[in-house]
Amino acid sequence: MNIQQTHTLPIFKKTLLGTIIGLACFGVNAVENETDKPEDVEIISVSGMRASSFSSINEKRSEANLVDAVSLKDIGALPDNSIAETLERISGVTADRYKGGASEISIRGLGPFLGMSTINGRAISSGSGNRSVAFSQFPSELVNGVKVYKSQSAELLEGGVSGTVELGTIRPVDYGKERLQAEAKVSYSDYQAKQKGEDGIGHRLSFSYVNSFEIANDQQFGFAIGYAGGENPRPEDSFVGSSTLRPCNSDYAVDGGSNCSFKDSNEAANGGAPEDGDYYFISNMQSYRQMESVEDIDAVITAVQWQPNSDIDINLDAQWSERFFYEDRHDLSFDDGRRKIHNWTVDKNNVLQSYSGETRIGNTNEYRERNEEYKGFGANINWQVTDELNLTADAAYSGTERYQDRTYVRFRSKRKYFNWEKGSNGDFPNITVLDGFGGAPLESFPEDIKSLSFYNDDSEARQYRLDVEDEIKSFKLDANYFIDAPFIKTIRSGIAYSTREHQNYQEARASLKPADIEQALADTEELCSISWPQKDYGDDSKAPFTEWATIDTRCGHDIVTGGEELVADAKSPSDGDVDLTEDITAFYLMANFETEIGDYYLTGNVGARYVKTEITSVGVSQAYTSEVNGEGFYILTPVDGFELQRYDNSFNNLLPSLNMTLEVNDDVELRFAAYKAVSRPDMWFYGAGRDVNIDASDEGYESVEDALDDVTSKGNPNLELLESNNFEFGVNWYFADESMFSIALYHKAFEARIGASNVMDTVTVDGQNYAAEIKNTPTIFDDESDIDGFEVTLMHQFVDLPAPFDGLGFSGSYNYADSDYETPEAGSNIPEEVQVQVEPGNLPGLSEHVANAQLYWEGESAAARIAYKYRSEYLKPFGSNLGQTNRYVEDQKSLDLSLSYNINNNFTVKAQAMNLTEEPALQYRVAPGAYNQVEQSGRTYYVSLRYRM
Repeated sequence: MNIQQTHTLPIFKKTLLGTIIGLACFGVNAVENETDKPEDVEIISVSGMRASSFSSINEKRSEANLVDAVSLKDIGALPDNSIAETLERISGVTADRYKGGASEISIRGLGPFLGMSTINGRAISSGSGNRSVAFSQFPSELVNGVKVYKSQSAELLEGGVSGTVELGTIRPVDYGKERLQAEAKVSYSDYQAKQKGEDGIGHRLSFSYVNSFEIANDQQFGFAIGYAGGENPRPEDSFVGSSTLRPCNSDYAVDGGSNCSFKDSNEAANGGAPEDGDYYFISNMQSYRQMESVEDIDAVITAVQWQPNSDIDINLDAQWSERFFYEDRHDLSFDDGRRKIHNWTVDKNNVLQSYSGETRIGNTNEYRERNEEYKGFGANINWQVTDELNLTADAAYSGTERYQDRTYVRFRSKRKYFNWEKGSNGDFPNITVLDGFGGAPLESFPEDIKSLSFYNDDSEARQYRLDVEDEIKSFKLDANYFIDAPFIKTIRSGIAYSTREHQNYQEARASLKPADIEQALADTEELCSISWPQKDYGDDSKAPFTEWATIDTRCGHDIVTGGEELVADAKSPSDGDVDLTEDITAFYLMANFETEIGDYYLTGNVGARYVKTEITSVGVSQAYTSEVNGEGFYILTPVDGFELQRYDNSFNNLLPSLNMTLEVNDDVELRFAAYKAVSRPDMWFYGAGRDVNIDASDEGYESVEDALDDVTSKGNPNLELLESNNFEFGVNWYFADESMFSIALYHKAFEARIGASNVMDTVTVDGQNYAAEIKNTPTIFDDESDIDGFEVTLMHQFVDLPAPFDGLGFSGSYNYADSDYETPEAGSNIPEEVQVQVEPGNLPGLSEHVANAQLYWEGESAAARIAYKYRSEYLKPFGSNLGQTNRYVEDQKSLDLSLSYNINNNFTVKAQAMNLTEEPALQYRVAPGAYNQVEQSGRTYYVSLRYRM
């Protein structure tokens, strides 16, 4: 019996109008007056690509500080599909690719760990355990400005070693006119079109309205409101390996055994230590994955601005978004990845090229839903007290809630022998199942796996639940005093306070195996089978299998559990929970200066920011009781209840800064910046839980301390910030009215690094504290390291060419970053003697090479742009687990095309093609070629019609 699967997305559109009206009262944009803080802004006005280039160059010439930006004249003017894609237009900015699109942002090739993101000058909450921002929650249609501060100054929120990304929203009165805009966009994904019953079509709708007017007694009032939402398919064909990796040197045909081993007695050791002989890295399991995935997003941004007189400016702002996505996964898994490995070959890095083994084959199905809601609002009051004194007060809230449910059911076959060969150029590995040990290919296997009855050895159902809550409340008071002295023109000072409450509940799991496996299998096959969900699976990756038995996951889950509800309660106490409160108090003092040195004009600012951080972390540990058995040995027994442990920590940082711009002549300017900056460890590293592993097979211990010999850390509340000293020198040459060449050299010196170590701490048993070594504890090491790099930017408009070629333009940038920072291999399943042989990783997120280039043409009514983006490989850690192997993302490339045509003054039609070269997303561990993830998502096309009044 085949059943038709359905996917349910959240019901939102019916209440959209009411939600927008309700949010409208909050308003948007509490950004400080731009005249208060001069910035070295590279403006890209997207009303036209040529105007974009011209505006960018003019701003770079006139401002003193180190900032690049995309600044828009109109809300909704951004042409990109996400803010992350917009940011990639800026020199040195690149994104991590996720599900075929841009996600986390890196500045100058330095990962999100070293960056900071704000909206209207305020920190943004996160739905994960790290501090990176999901930019897709701020639709590009509703944001009218993006800045990247590449150097720090005293008034900026701390946290941006690589830079600070600042999102800005519209101020209606300052905008000064009425504007109505609406856009309908249709997308086509060729991979979504492969899905059964799907046409590959997605959609996105947006509208915005801005107006301002004069009310009684010359008061100015304005408001803005915007909505963007739609459905975005994100399907993938992929091959994935488990997160666990270990070395082995055994050959089953020679050494015997079952699971592979790493011993000096194995033949490959040649009578010596195993690490001195040949060996291979191998994962616990691997899977071919067919998956359908759809993301649904709705977002609203509102603004209210009121100027009761010429001295007071009041802004209220609110942002709301809800993102929902589902993934429907069907895996053909080879579950016994290390069993009876033989006939293996490796390359010089011990990466497997081919081998044979024995495994059970799994039919693994998972339906995953994630919902994430973001709420942000704030109030900002600017008061011109006197001609010399200006005060600004700002209060804000930012909150994110995320939950994720995973429904899982698996059936497995009896064991089969197989041959494995590594794929080339990112292709999937080729697996051939055999009719026995050393046998011939099992010809019936491709057909066997299409029937669920083949997977008749065991089955299991699971339910998972994950919850994250993150809230930031903040207040700032700033003063700007104009003194107009010969050197110093203004003095700025301010105080800021924020409190962050972060609850990251460890994913909970409940599982059940059926009492009657055969009956559960038969019922599932009869009641839950579905036809193969797509066509042409694995065509772009040379997959050896193009189809296998598939079921409705939730139906199969109910059959295996016999209708029993599996409850996974993420909020029940767990040692992996993170319960963090982070209070930050900051004070700054800064002077803006202007002067002439001979024929040269010098501008800039100098100041310092003092930051005090207070950490409170509450950890959960399983409660134990101890007793002495008849032989006089101690036995530790878990009991109902948990031990709560509270840790408090506080520390201070002083961050001086200097930014200068010197005009050498009309065409050349020099820039210099020197500043101290900090990066905050991710929230999940501040967990205070302890996992006490008691060996149940042990007959007892000589003391309680001996019983506590395997305690693993779930975080470290005593972590402090990573400081760096930063220097930058740049030259800008404006060699024509619409052309510019710039080069910037930078140096960043770190005084420490984060890694894992074993530390001494206490564990409570029977209410008494015992000393214990806590393994895998996040630690700040006093290891110095440097980053040296340079950034080159070229912008040129070919105005001297005859029409229509005078509409041609080019912009491009290249960034090089080199660092001696080391992230040693620390996989918990890799012995230390092997870890030291593995080349260490660099700074997480660091790409040595980053480049982007765009060639465009713009006429009176039509425009075209082709853009190329490149990012070299970088280290991408597995979340908070520092005991996992180093994971790397291979070089990422993207070629995109966009076209537009203005039908008249009101209507514009646009078309885009993304990932034209169909680049796969590749990840490997330990050494190049040891792929643990290969993803293909194909091309995506967009067509839209925009109305603007």
